[in-house]
Amino acid sequence: MPDERKTTAESKTLEAPREIASEARRRINLLASRVPGVRAFLKPPTPPPLPPAERVAVISDFHLGDPMSTMDDRTGDRLCSAIADLGRLDELILLGDIFDFWQAPLGNAIEAGKGLMPNLFLLDNVKSIVYVPGNHDHHVCRMYFEEETARRLRAGNLEPPELTIPMTDDCPVMSPLMPYDATVPLSMVYPFHQLTVQGKSVLFTHGHLLGLFERSLWMRNAMMSSLLLTKGQSLSLEDVERFASPYYEMLALSTSMPGVVNGRYRIYRAVIRAGKALGLAGEARTSSVRDTTVEQNAVELEALLDQLTDEKPDYFVYGHTHRAGKLVLPLSGVTAVNSGCWLANEYTRPSNIIVEISDDAYIHVV
Repeated sequence: MPDERKTTAESKTLEAPREIASEARRRINLLASRVPGVRAFLKPPTPPPLPPAERVAVISDFHLGDPMSTMDDRTGDRLCSAIADLGRLDELILLGDIFDFWQAPLGNAIEAGKGLMPNLFLLDNVKSIVYVPGNHDHHVCRMYFEEETARRLRAGNLEPPELTIPMTDDCPVMSPLMPYDATVPLSMVYPFHQLTVQGKSVLFTHGHLLGLFERSLWMRNAMMSSLLLTKGQSLSLEDVERFASPYYEMLALSTSMPGVVNGRYRIYRAVIRAGKALGLAGEARTSSVRDTTVEQNAVELEALLDQLTDEKPDYFVYGHTHRAGKLVLPLSGVTAVNSGCWLANEYTRPSNIIVEISDDAYIHVV
């Protein structure tokens, strides 16, 4: 006679992916009803051919500058030892929110990295480091945009640059942290980084775009989607960046205003509520998906991947939500991997994670 408890447990296990897939289809259809040109929505440019990698490691969400960051000298030493123990790495990917320019002025946040970052640039098992900014360190993207705009203007070119960053070795916020004898080169790119690792395609991004795929934002009476679509019935990555950048910059600049950060952004509560799609929510300064699991993000992940690219990656690696995990998404079949965080406060449990992508995706607790 079959064990009824086991049968029920198996049934529930099977139902969960079906529910995710069903809700993901509804979300995708909802977005398609609002954005007729949906297949081009947030579609990244085709990257240049890259040599295949054998092993890469991913770390994210240090939030250097936030008083609640766990990244002190002792933790940094453990992290560097753990990275060294992984063996030869083609890339070490810093997947956003390495600095927290919303919680500390620019110089203070960079200063907080002086105990860790120089050691990363001296690791003898790392071939290169790639930095992909997130929302809390998005200010570096604005710096890049303004510098590129100034260069064009001096040359008499009035055409503004794109609000994305192609692969570059120019990263001013990292320059003060690179020792003179650094052996590991640094590149920066935003918002996506793509690699082939042991024959599998991998797409890396910080994850703050997930907030844009919440169901409530795309209902007919939703203010945010209406504002984004005022110029027409299409939406591009450029549109999202133009809309998001002022919010991100306001929060970065607010760190120089006495009492604003410690006061939990009381001045900006109304703006923060309006900016839920941009990774801001509620009466605190937390993300609308902060401290949520990969399973809880699954519908938004499916919707993002559906509208991001026609050719799905084998792995989608992101941070932002601060909860490490791994899940094969039931609709797309993509393996989603979250890289956890190095932060501890009332919203977040520290996970101190390294994600390794080699013959599979591995989550290492440091």
